[in-house]
Amino acid sequence: MKVELTVPTSLSDIPLHRYQKFIKTFEGEEDLTEEYAGLKMLELFCGLKIDDALKLKMSDMNIIVNKLNECLSEKPALITRFQIGKTEFGFVPQLDELTFGEFVDLENTISDWDSMHKAMAVLYRPITQRLKGKYEIEEYRGDSWHDAMLNMPASVAVSAITFFFLLESDLMKATLPYSREQEKAVQLEMQTSQTSGGGITAL
Repeated sequence: MKVELTVPTSLSDIPLHRYQKFIKTFEGEEDLTEEYAGLKMLELFCGLKIDDALKLKMSDMNIIVNKLNECLSEKPALITRFQIGKTEFGFVPQLDELTFGEFVDLENTISDWDSMHKAMAVLYRPITQRLKGKYEIEEYRGDSWHDAMLNMPASVAVSAITFFFLLESDLMKATLPYSREQEKAVQLEMQTSQTSGGGITAL
């Protein structure tokens, strides 16, 4: 039996909604066999029914699964622009200028892959103007682009998540030394206060 299928060659070939299903399928599953995992990957990423996948030659199966594993192990740098149909989307130019509403929506959705398309709709919006390599994006409009983001390249979402993880890590590294210095300053102030006879009394 001949089976024709399209195999993704990179993470950018996989739409976000398929990647979400992949994460959901294997989330919390520790006892899955490699064989079952391979079959589900072919079903999710290549559109091949399990019954048909079972008819593949073992050698072909291994080649395809290895290629899919390569795609899934990609760690792309932050992708600031991508296109869906005729619409070009751009990453939020200034994260520190997010509105309170945008921040709340992002915080409530970015920690769960089931809602990752909603988080991406906060971070990526249609580009409205371009000038010398810079751009402006559309004002945030809630759920306007949720459905569209389901078809964005998974590589874009992974790049954004990786970016936030690294950003958070860098912030933690920068905050810890500051916190230690702050703690030392407080201790020194307390010692000085005790030496001078106590805060309120001394004043």
